[in-house]
Amino acid sequence: MKRFILWCALFTMLAGLTVLPWLMLDDAPAIEPPAEFRRTDLAWVRSLFQKHDPRRQTPDVIQSIQLDEAELNRLLNYAVELRQVSGIAAELTPGLATLTATMAIPRNPFGRYLNLTADVADVPDGIRIRSLRLGSLPLPGALADGIARLAHRWLRRDETYASLADAFSRVNFDENQATLDYRWHPILLTRLERKSADLLIAPEDQARMLVYAELLNALLKPHPHGSTVPLVQVVAPLFAHAHARGGNADEENSAALTALAAYLAGISLPRLLEGDSQSIRRAPRVLLSLNGRRDFAEHFVISAALAVNAGSRLTNAIGLIKEEEDADKGSGFSFTDLAANRAGIKLGELATGGGAARVQQRLASARSDNDLLPDFRDLPEFMSQAEFDRRFGPIGSPRYQKVIDRIDARLGAHPLAQ
Repeated sequence: MKRFILWCALFTMLAGLTVLPWLMLDDAPAIEPPAEFRRTDLAWVRSLFQKHDPRRQTPDVIQSIQLDEAELNRLLNYAVELRQVSGIAAELTPGLATLTATMAIPRNPFGRYLNLTADVADVPDGIRIRSLRLGSLPLPGALADGIARLAHRWLRRDETYASLADAFSRVNFDENQATLDYRWHPILLTRLERKSADLLIAPEDQARMLVYAELLNALLKPHPHGSTVPLVQVVAPLFAHAHARGGNADEENSAALTALAAYLAGISLPRLLEGDSQSIRRAPRVLLSLNGRRDFAEHFVISAALAVNAGSRLTNAIGLIKEEEDADKGSGFSFTDLAANRAGIKLGELATGGGAARVQQRLASARSDNDLLPDFRDLPEFMSQAEFDRRFGPIGSPRYQKVIDRIDARLGAHPLAQ
């Protein structure tokens, strides 16, 4: 009898291992992958973040974010773009949000996609999962919600997660609208940045970045505060050091570019990765220039670091947004800045590609600005929106593309790309 029970249990387990994947996996996605993010989409996300930038909020005062269904899905698709999730969407009704997500999974005999659908209700103390479906397999809402609450209690052991959870006081779903009430504390932003670094950057990569941050600080220390130094004067010794370390060229180049970009962006890597101060921001003590322009150095280096860490498609769009905003206000549209962006993206791709070691050696031996990128100062710049439209617009027109082709031809002929 015992043997019979054991055989039944084994058969049940094997059947479950076969049937459950068959129920959970589908041949078609419930949510199609989003179309490529457009410049207007990225501009909207950027404006949303700027509007609710916690550094601009009054501490300990309740603020609200209101998003309609289209805006919420736009924001979710931005997350998809960053995290490479297949697709995600929300449907809002009074008191309830139905979230559907699709994830592509490795090849298997059961299906190509895992489709998840969750009904999430707003309740006085937050949100509650009413139901969860994995493909064709429904899970009891009480079970799914219980698992989520256990995970929430476990995650609250982390100080940053607990502080973030406490900052959000209420979520409300209405017809075609979601409202999130939050109370921001200034220290929370720094905690989130440090936690993100811990989660997204491996310890060995953090240690590697700190090496280059410290070397950069040593290189700039002899120069007077507020002075301007040509970028090549720090690039050459940074990459000479990378070559001397003898490690993986991709990893060393990525760390060097990231440390340099963080410095130009006013972020202290030592404070971010190993400090305990309330702010990781620190204005550059010494400025860096490229072809006599500080903005060129920033465009070039930060775009290179973004290409190394994020991907060139998103970096291209972000760089273009900056120029379109400048056409409406500020310095105006500049093909020179756009060229520096594209040069940085190209550098990031080359510095972590098959020719990483060769690029590392070329950067280590750089002696002038022309060793870093072609001279683009003959390109049109500082154009208002009206002037840009008259001479080159709209974006993507043959006249505009002709200038882009000139830029790319120069980049292709530069020694770094050979």
